[in-house]
Amino acid sequence: MNKGPEYTLAEKPCIDALVKFGYTWLPPQQSQIARDTLNQVILRDIFITAIQRINAISKEVARATYQDMLAVTDNEQWTNLLRGNYSRNVPGETTKKTIRLIDFLHPENNTFTVTNQLYVKSQNSRKPDIVIFINGIPLVVIEAKKPFIAKDKTGEAFEQIKQYERDIPRLFYSNAFNIITDGVNVLYGATDAASAYWGAWKEEAVTEGINFSNELEKQLWYLLKPSRLLDILAHFIVFEKREQKVTKKICRYQQFRAVNKIVDRVLAPLKPNPSLPERKYRKGLIWHTQGSGKSLTMVFATLKLKTHKTIDSPSLENPNILILTDRIDLDTQIANTFLACGLPNPTRITSGDDLQKAINSNPVGLTLLSTIFKFNESTKQALNSNNWIILVDECHRTQERDLGTFLEKTLVHACFIGFTGTPIQNTDQDTYQNFSLTGEGYLDRYSIDDAVADGATVPIRYTSRKAEWEVDEKRLNILFDNWFANEPEEVVNKIKARGVKVEDLVKHRQRIELLAYDIWTHFSLHAAPEGFKAQIVAIDREAIILYKKALDKIISKSLTKQGFDPETAKAWAEAMSVPIYSSNQEDGKPSEDKYIDTLRKDLKKYALDKDGEVAATNRFTGDDVEYEAKVQRGEVPPVHFLIICNKLLIGFDAPRESVMYLDNPLKEHNLLQAIARTNRVYGDHKEFGLIVDYIGVTKNLTEALATYRQADVKNAMRDLEVERNQLKAAHAEVMKFLKPIPRKTGDIRQEYDTLIQHLGTEDRWYDFHRQARPFIKAYDVLKILEAFLPLDHGEVSSRQSDSNSTSSGNELSCLEKAAQEIDALYSSDETAPPAWHLKEQLRKELRQKVRALVFNLKLENWKDIPSKVDEYALKHYSKT
Repeated sequence: MNKGPEYTLAEKPCIDALVKFGYTWLPPQQSQIARDTLNQVILRDIFITAIQRINAISKEVARATYQDMLAVTDNEQWTNLLRGNYSRNVPGETTKKTIRLIDFLHPENNTFTVTNQLYVKSQNSRKPDIVIFINGIPLVVIEAKKPFIAKDKTGEAFEQIKQYERDIPRLFYSNAFNIITDGVNVLYGATDAASAYWGAWKEEAVTEGINFSNELEKQLWYLLKPSRLLDILAHFIVFEKREQKVTKKICRYQQFRAVNKIVDRVLAPLKPNPSLPERKYRKGLIWHTQGSGKSLTMVFATLKLKTHKTIDSPSLENPNILILTDRIDLDTQIANTFLACGLPNPTRITSGDDLQKAINSNPVGLTLLSTIFKFNESTKQALNSNNWIILVDECHRTQERDLGTFLEKTLVHACFIGFTGTPIQNTDQDTYQNFSLTGEGYLDRYSIDDAVADGATVPIRYTSRKAEWEVDEKRLNILFDNWFANEPEEVVNKIKARGVKVEDLVKHRQRIELLAYDIWTHFSLHAAPEGFKAQIVAIDREAIILYKKALDKIISKSLTKQGFDPETAKAWAEAMSVPIYSSNQEDGKPSEDKYIDTLRKDLKKYALDKDGEVAATNRFTGDDVEYEAKVQRGEVPPVHFLIICNKLLIGFDAPRESVMYLDNPLKEHNLLQAIARTNRVYGDHKEFGLIVDYIGVTKNLTEALATYRQADVKNAMRDLEVERNQLKAAHAEVMKFLKPIPRKTGDIRQEYDTLIQHLGTEDRWYDFHRQARPFIKAYDVLKILEAFLPLDHGEVSSRQSDSNSTSSGNELSCLEKAAQEIDALYSSDETAPPAWHLKEQLRKELRQKVRALVFNLKLENWKDIPSKVDEYALKHYSKT
């Protein structure tokens, strides 16, 4: 049989590497014999022999275990069984005996098998390229296909895995994860994971000094070296349950790396520093940038420290683990994550008394979640503090108000691991001193650039808007005199008497109304059609109310123009934005000042209790499945905006959020934590998060982040001007190829043929293709953002583009005219009225009009154009 290039370049090298790691290769013919039938996937005899050996049981019990396993069809249940949660009656024993399917402590006691072209009979029979077994149980499927780019995860190999999951589900009942490779690049993802959540493994440091035959071998070693595969299977896979949805999650490489460093630090035979005998010596500082899965890293760390299936150490026999935060919302978030991921028995501490009882009862095996404030005034030393492991989230904030000192006095000999989502400031010596060994800095570091490069987060861009309304603290009095010139004299005198503040200018009525209109216009044009959401960050609670009332009026007016009756427009507008803030006792008090009295009434009106906040944020994130279904049916409006000032700036995870409208002069870690709300991955169409700066923070970005190492924050946000320059540079490179080609002739086919003739050779074609790709990418990015550019910028760009054309005159080409007419067709409320996209007859009529417009353009496959335009219009011209 003649084997193709995929076998030679990818499949065979994979098998060779795995054999080198200690796997036994089972040829395809033997893999058929090794199973009961071709629709079964467990290698029966290998399984039975391994189970006998590991558990010292009879062949009959091993056979019975095999039969039990054939009945298991749930992936989470299989994972639990693989981790040792299986027992059965055994002849001669009075109680059920735990039967281990895998010996995690002794990798050599397991049988690691690899086979290729495993034929699995089904209604749609399939033959995966490579399957990896431990003790006869299929755990990893590898698909080897033609070359692909590491960031392009949606190619043939990925689609093949999805096809296998659909057509031969039996193979994936016990599956841990899957791999695609072209013989060079290797990507992995959990069972059923979407392509956006697949990634590469880049743990370069651990391979230093190891000789690999090629890059493929190294990439496979990261994931499939027997001891590492066992570690991943035992400690780094969780099933997160939220809103009746279960999501299987597998670690990213930085999580695996950090957790194992933490475990090593807990076990390390370190000695106290003689010069600082009071200082703790089991400690470490983890910086994993926001959005990269820091909370999940804490889950994986706890899971390994508690279960430690691959480690036999008295130090981990029954440790107490305490997860600390400094804010109630973070405590809630982490508690929910721990519970959702099924960690055994986490207990949330509700009071200082509860905390003292828990830590002073000489406990073993506890997992506690608490805020650090519950340690306030705590000085009694716990009896077994050496058995405590403390994981402190956002640890740089826990050193304030002597809280860190109380913590250390209570748990003197504990191991302290600090986590932070932002880099530690140069001026913050306390955090380094309390969580880092001398000279170490970070125990593990996963930076902003690392996360973006890996696709764990999207990059963040920023742009400034309405510069005339930015607030410069150095010009407060001048700006005040200008902006308040038409305000009542008593208002002006009152403000001047107490001194003009930044807040007075930021909350200027006309300014708020103008910015609210700007926000709605641009959001409705560019974020809403893509299904994205936004936060508006106001300067304080009063500003939140001002934005809310202004937005309600503007959105209501917009909806009325689109054909909504006034009452429905008002109700929908009010539901589209939700203010979220903390209430206080003053809100319920009356005031003789009419403005203050009205403000307090509004603060009471819009205030949400805890359940109300959860409901609102779930509608914003899409986690309220029932409400989301109603939105899709057009029965209720989507929640587009959350209007906030400090709540939800930290720890709030909403991948749908792509834009943050910033009208609050945030600095340092507050700024870094806020902007990171936009950096979560959300499908393939979210290229970046966007910060729209109305207050001028980004004009002094260096100053706002001055206390950090420049290398740590230089790419925290990038100016859109960078994208514009990239577009110009990419355009210049492409134009070198296009300059001799007549364009805008009206005959695009002839232009294309001329280009092909001009390029001449295949090598030149590939050169052109290579240069054109970055131009198209840069153009797509800016096209989405064109509404955020100054008006004259687009005109300048257009003139520059025209100047590069060899076409004479300024008349539009036939294609450009048709494009404008199509744009007008879908923009007009007459031809495309509100909700046109929900009415099939209207869509059909619009396609017919597009067909008439393009009929005479002499384009190839012109009949396909109306349906393509329809698809595009659904995304970009839908009107609610």
